[in-house]
Amino acid sequence: MEKCEAKKRIEKLKETIRYHRYLYHVLDKEEISPGALDSLKHDLYLLEQKYPEFVAPDSPTQRISGKPLDKFVKVKHSQRMLSLNDIFDYGELAGWENRLKKIIPKMIGGYYCEIKMDGLAVSLVYEDGILARGVTRGDGQTGEDVTMNARTIESIPLKLDLKGLFGAQTNFLGGIFEVRGEVYMSIKEFKKVNALRKREGLEVFANPRNLAAGTIRQLDARVAAKRKLSFMGYDLITDVGQKTHEDSHEFMKKAGFPSNKFNQYCRDLAEVENYYKKIQKMRDQLSYQIDGIVVCVNRLEYYDKLGVVGKAPRYMVAYKFPAEQSTTRIMDIEVQVGRTGALTPVAILEPVNVAGSVVSRATLHNEDEIKRKDVRIGDTVVVQKAGDVIPEVVSVLPRMRDGAEKKWKMPKCCPICGSAVKRVGKEAIARCVNKKCFAQVKRGIAHFVSKSGFGIDGVGPKVIDKLLDEGLIHDAADLFSLTVGDLEVLERFAEKSAENIVAAIQSKRVVDFDRFLYSLGIRHVGLKTASDLAVQYGGIDNLINASKEDLFEVENIGEVVAESVYDYFHDQKNMDLLKKLEEQKVGYNKVIRGKKLKGLSFVITGILVSFERSEIEKKLLDMGANVSSTVSRKTSYLVAGENPGSKYARAKKLGTKIISEEELLEMIKK
Repeated sequence: MEKCEAKKRIEKLKETIRYHRYLYHVLDKEEISPGALDSLKHDLYLLEQKYPEFVAPDSPTQRISGKPLDKFVKVKHSQRMLSLNDIFDYGELAGWENRLKKIIPKMIGGYYCEIKMDGLAVSLVYEDGILARGVTRGDGQTGEDVTMNARTIESIPLKLDLKGLFGAQTNFLGGIFEVRGEVYMSIKEFKKVNALRKREGLEVFANPRNLAAGTIRQLDARVAAKRKLSFMGYDLITDVGQKTHEDSHEFMKKAGFPSNKFNQYCRDLAEVENYYKKIQKMRDQLSYQIDGIVVCVNRLEYYDKLGVVGKAPRYMVAYKFPAEQSTTRIMDIEVQVGRTGALTPVAILEPVNVAGSVVSRATLHNEDEIKRKDVRIGDTVVVQKAGDVIPEVVSVLPRMRDGAEKKWKMPKCCPICGSAVKRVGKEAIARCVNKKCFAQVKRGIAHFVSKSGFGIDGVGPKVIDKLLDEGLIHDAADLFSLTVGDLEVLERFAEKSAENIVAAIQSKRVVDFDRFLYSLGIRHVGLKTASDLAVQYGGIDNLINASKEDLFEVENIGEVVAESVYDYFHDQKNMDLLKKLEEQKVGYNKVIRGKKLKGLSFVITGILVSFERSEIEKKLLDMGANVSSTVSRKTSYLVAGENPGSKYARAKKLGTKIISEEELLEMIKK
């Protein structure tokens, strides 16, 4: 290859690699596989090795270069990097707006809201479109030059597409283009780093933010490159004609910087609050950690007048989520007995506010977990509550002990019925051996009437407790013999309430066979397994006559599940319940799967908008499809909702057909 030809080829490779980097990191799209992109980079590397005179700082091969630094150089920011004031509820949000309107009474233009990434703020300065400096926030006035590490982050462009952004009018920039944003580490990469450190016998990192902060300050850029940091832009400092904060994000995106796809313009505080609640709900399904949202006055013309107080701007505020972890004391440890007889130790806490609600109880999981964490009555502990997950004790603070703490042991007898408690085989769970135990009966009935079972409204835990206490029911079948007269004489059961409960029960005498099976509370049988069994066997009699070997041959059913199902239908107590249900004319409709999607296999990932995931899965199953939790070569379609997880990448790698929620809904239309 001639030298002039090599130069053209190098420039074309760089341009193509930048294009695909933009697609992947900014538009969240892929036109070629990661392997193909790596091949292009390798071709570029080989050419640059042969013609080193054409190696330039903007080349993708130069993300990692040079020797480790001796120390970081201090750099003064062109404009102060401000921190934000925090607020924690709608009242504080409204108070913030009132203060703004005292300064600008007729303020218009609404607010721009963005996800508050839990990472490390950096400033990126480009000179004539080439990355010149990456600087940490530092004290706001002066930060540390971490350019070598910033260059290793694939989502940070080394060269900007200024012509694509501004056409021929690039000279008005004066050669300087500055963007600020957050360097962070995805949860997936965080887990990878910690897994490797565990294998090497090293101490693991506490959280992704700490790891990201430590990584960006590594003197050896090769360490930063291995840990795969990411970048998300949040502000454009250079004046390129933007009028609003929303404009700034659009300009950043066009220039090649990732901007969070969940950011949103809001007309007023009501829309801001709705946005806050939406992001809070989806928080645990994101691939990175966040701790709230940022609410910005959208129109930039107001910024100078609103000004800065201390280190924080008036025109922007961090609306933080309630803390997911708090500390409190364990006052006692009690035991709950579940519907399968499982004994779960529960910490009785000094009430504490966690994730926006007051928590007074937290699960300790099992006896082994208590021993592993060395939890004692009287300990000061860290309690965690994320989303709808049951609060749990995360860890103990042993330095807070004063010697009065007491160790705890699992009781040898059931606290409800006094029967023996045993652990079977290698199970971590201790169980009450008495299948007629009151606690098991109560939870079994609650499971029977639950939404995914018979779906009987109005029969909650308190109603079940009252009915059992009064001896009106002894199992789920007894519910169907209740009359209004039985209930209206009970305390707090007015005539109308009694009528509603009885009507709700009587309306649910017949459900689909898969829901009937699920309602029985067979160990290890969830909705999917119940559906598979319902289709395969069609009715209870067939299941009763099935051998373990027969059950094991059903698709998606393993040895443990097969044995559990077999044991259930060979227990006289369970057979008595089925007979009582039959006598009460409580039955099921045979589940017949349609043929429209027969032979197709679906996997669902991300957040669905139109339906609950369980509803979509049931619909697919009813139409003859198979629904799996993992992507494989047998998967026909991956349904990708908002913020898809690792299954999306797996599907891309395997070449699986990926469809949107809208495409799925069109597919399952009758």
